[in-house]
Amino acid sequence: MATTALQHFLLIEQTRPIFGRVAFDNVGSQKVLEHCGFVKIGTDKGFANVRQLEVEEYTYRLAEG
Repeated sequence: MATTALQHFLLIEQTRPIFGRVAFDNVGSQKVLEHCGFVKIGTDKGFANVRQLEVEEYTYRLAEG
């Protein structure tokens, strides 16, 4: 369901590049981004509100095209 939702969003939102960030251990969300053409470009740390702590995050980018 998440992949379909993102695919529909990307049809509406034409701005590129688009960036996404996902927690290092959220494999499901990583697969959604990758399936939709996003490429992992780096890592960073960010505060996860749900977890109430800082976690390592992967940064993804969807290029033009």
